[in-house]
Amino acid sequence: MAEKQIIMTRGRPYRLILCFMIPVLIGNIFQQLYSIVDSIIVGRLLGVEAFAGVSIASTAMFIPTNFLGGFGAGVTIVLAQRFGAGSKVGVRRCVAISVYIGVVVSAILTLLGVLVSGSLLDLMNTPDEVFEIARAYMIASCLGLPAMVAYGGFSGISRGLGDSKIPLYFLILTSIMNVGFDYLAIGVLGLGVVGASVATTLGNLISSVLCAIYIFKKYKFVKPKRRDYRISWPYVARYVKIALPMALEASVTSVGCVFLQSAVNGFGADVVAGFSAASKMENILMVSFMALAVAISTYIAQNLGAKKFERIVAGVRVNIVIGMGICLIFGVLMVVFWNQAIGLFVGDDEPGVVEAARQYINIAIASYPVLCLLITFRAIVQALGNTVVPIFAGISEIFVRSVGAGVLSALLGYVGACSTSILAWYSSFLILMVSYVFTINKLEKRNHARN
Repeated sequence: MAEKQIIMTRGRPYRLILCFMIPVLIGNIFQQLYSIVDSIIVGRLLGVEAFAGVSIASTAMFIPTNFLGGFGAGVTIVLAQRFGAGSKVGVRRCVAISVYIGVVVSAILTLLGVLVSGSLLDLMNTPDEVFEIARAYMIASCLGLPAMVAYGGFSGISRGLGDSKIPLYFLILTSIMNVGFDYLAIGVLGLGVVGASVATTLGNLISSVLCAIYIFKKYKFVKPKRRDYRISWPYVARYVKIALPMALEASVTSVGCVFLQSAVNGFGADVVAGFSAASKMENILMVSFMALAVAISTYIAQNLGAKKFERIVAGVRVNIVIGMGICLIFGVLMVVFWNQAIGLFVGDDEPGVVEAARQYINIAIASYPVLCLLITFRAIVQALGNTVVPIFAGISEIFVRSVGAGVLSALLGYVGACSTSILAWYSSFLILMVSYVFTINKLEKRNHARN
């Protein structure tokens, strides 16, 4: 059907998943490195208060950005199913429908984000000294959401075809450019925290344009024809069934992070900065899990479309082994390079910030294998077509984070607030694991009945 993309329906699962995952992981790492450099520039040039304000606003932005990330993952699964089934028409219609939905979703989220930014930061108990900084950054970030939608959509199309390298190439290029934009906007033009957001938007815009040009030139069969842009309600229904619940689940999960950030904000700017610095380091691990989740969900979606059910279980086993290996590597690196890592964000003259970061990592590190299984099994269950249970798992996270952040932070202080995340991971994972076992048994019984 096309050249050089990875066909997940034949070949050894571990090789397919790793080959697909590695470009996604490298791209995610570059994106996180840019985010880290962005934080370093803000923290070093504008100070601890600016760093704390941007960190709080970034947490608030988890809600729309995670929604869009979930939507992009849904695009990948829906298109991968059509591609695995060998339907060129289906692939083109998926692309056309995703354009319509992307335009509508980006417009709604941008408008809502700008209107509620101040109220949301109030609800998050944002310290007065960083409130205006956080609000300015959040508004600028909301205005850049359409560019994020475009890049996420085209990346999802490419990955659904089994090609995870193209988004990587353009992401590396624009990440390098973003660092230059960042320094220019903040260090030279003096745009403050707004400059950091503008640089990110420019990067997303450039990536999306280059990705779109390449996809439509390289994989000509995916470019929608005029008749493909006619509304096809069965395809709309497919997105409503798969992509929309995934987007809702991702945004629901991020609401729990907002509750946790609200509890942390009550301990002052130094603790906020330390928690944020630790979260930046944790995000490197998170993007590794997310890359694995993208790979396994694409693998499962293609094999589900091709009705090769026996390959699905084999792929899940490979997913677990790879995930545990990632956790081990990260743990070793954190032990060996802790001082260098935390020193990127703050100087030695900020002992309160350093201690807050250390406390969070010490509490969380032993539970990272559970976080890995949570993220990847969420993608697995969604790729199998069960999009309702992950929403309940996300609601479980909200409940645990909101109640835990209030109760545990009152009883144990900052340590209690940090412990809330771990409890939320366990509760959500248990729900997803039960759902996976039930769903896979159902598919196997259906497959045996057909044979």
